[in-house]
Amino acid sequence: MQIEPNVYLVGSGRAGFDLTEPFDCNIYLFDAGGDYVLFDAGTGMGTEQILAVCQRDGVVLDQIRHLFLTHAHSDHGGGAAHLRDRLPLQLYARTRTAEIVSTGDEAAVSLPIARDGGMYPADYVYRACPVEHRLTDEQVVSIGNLQIETIATPGHSHDHTSYLVTVNGKRYLVGGDAIFFGGRVVWQNIYDCSVPDTNKSIQKLATYDFDALLAGHLNFSLRDGKRHVLTACDIIAQMGCPQSIL
Repeated sequence: MQIEPNVYLVGSGRAGFDLTEPFDCNIYLFDAGGDYVLFDAGTGMGTEQILAVCQRDGVVLDQIRHLFLTHAHSDHGGGAAHLRDRLPLQLYARTRTAEIVSTGDEAAVSLPIARDGGMYPADYVYRACPVEHRLTDEQVVSIGNLQIETIATPGHSHDHTSYLVTVNGKRYLVGGDAIFFGGRVVWQNIYDCSVPDTNKSIQKLATYDFDALLAGHLNFSLRDGKRHVLTACDIIAQMGCPQSIL
């Protein structure tokens, strides 16, 4: 589903637009001018649906060559190995995400708890996938006409990363699960979900200028996207916590 001249939504589950497998996050594809760049991979259960959406939008699959991960949770990173089976991908992630994904560390993404709680099928397995490019905070990667800046945003998980993508003068915050439409977040009873770190990361995002917010679930905003971050900052400034989507 093309949402901007250079941007597509190619995956989204029941907490979004029901494009692909119900457990998938929002998956964004950028046209870099020759190559395409994916952000997040879904669970792997809806990979064929993701590829079908791309083809329906006229995207040449062999030109999808780059995949950036916001974090390793199963709905964002679990599909990396499945996409790599079908596409000529190079993977990019910050160091801790890369460690989890490359080893398929299910405990690190709280998958056993999630399976027991019915969030994922009992037979769901997190497949390991190599990660070629290990990123650092504030690193800038240039791919075609894209400038992609890495922003460490722990809180939702200890390894969480957001990306600021600039193309044709417009700036998109690919926020993963750091911030959602309406200034909301997601609080979960897992070992590495941190209230203080979440709030600090939101305040950090408020120091960046961007036009659009491309969140990992729910709606996206193509104009005035920063208002969602500022809404959360207003609550944090009053010693509160942003509302959870769960």
